[in-house]
Amino acid sequence: MKIKQFGLVATLFLGALMLSGCGNQNSSKSESHPKTTVKATKSKSTKTKKKNTTDQKSTLWNDTKDKQLESFINQWAPTMKQSYVKYNGTDSLKTSVGTTYPDDLSKVSVEGTNSSIGWSKTGKGNYSYNVVAIYNYDGTRPPLPNHITYFFTFHDGEPIVLVDQSRDGTPNLLETKNTKVKESFNAIVDGSYKADSGASSDTSDTKTDDSASKETVTDPKMIGTMVYELCTHNTNLQSLEFLSVYTSGGRYWIGTGTSASNVGFTIDGNTVHYWTRRYNEETDNTDEIEHTMSIEDLEKQFYSTADQKQYVQSIANGMPDIDGE
Repeated sequence: MKIKQFGLVATLFLGALMLSGCGNQNSSKSESHPKTTVKATKSKSTKTKKKNTTDQKSTLWNDTKDKQLESFINQWAPTMKQSYVKYNGTDSLKTSVGTTYPDDLSKVSVEGTNSSIGWSKTGKGNYSYNVVAIYNYDGTRPPLPNHITYFFTFHDGEPIVLVDQSRDGTPNLLETKNTKVKESFNAIVDGSYKADSGASSDTSDTKTDDSASKETVTDPKMIGTMVYELCTHNTNLQSLEFLSVYTSGGRYWIGTGTSASNVGFTIDGNTVHYWTRRYNEETDNTDEIEHTMSIEDLEKQFYSTADQKQYVQSIANGMPDIDGE
């Protein structure tokens, strides 16, 4: 009887040991592989994400962004009735007024200062303004020659678009006022650019880069300048000495001081009356012929683009005060 009891106890003891061993073995298997695999995958993903973020932040400009900018320009320029030529990084880009970029960047001023500016393919460099892209448009409307040259730059690591529309003297590059160009460049830089976001709905052929106020011109010297351009068939007024406006006989007169050069005009609200002379063979006299034109139409011809506005304003500002009779 005792032997049977002892055998039963021994059998139960061995069974307990076997169950305990199986339990430990199963526990060991359930903790090893899953934990090791999850930990390794998580570590690799985190490192890759951090690396990509770092690379993106450290890259101001690259080929992908350059192609996006080119795509924007090609999409936007036709809406402005313009066609731009891109500096390809090798062949110098020459404008219609004779400046050559990027070669002449060492000769320009920026916002009226001597800030350094130069070519930098990546946007990083020793210049105050590091240029990553240059696009030029040579105008086809008077006064000729004229151009619009965009410089896409980084200033202290921030994207800045400069524009040159100078015709003579030292080019002075200014930050563009064209919001579409600025916003698209910023979007390309920060990675949020969308291909269809760059097009402008404005198809007016009188708009270029940076237009001043759209209010009708009222200054007699500026109106006189446009009238004189019209009557002299776009003569380069900057080459004329002593050009001025004075009043006589109830009219404004603009000219260089000789009767042959003077053109008379009056301003009646939004209408300009001006007089030209024509020789009459029948009477052997010079007849005076009156013409009328709205200021709006006058502006469309001579004061519609940013370059034209700058030209008219510079001529008017260079004149002395209007003299009376």
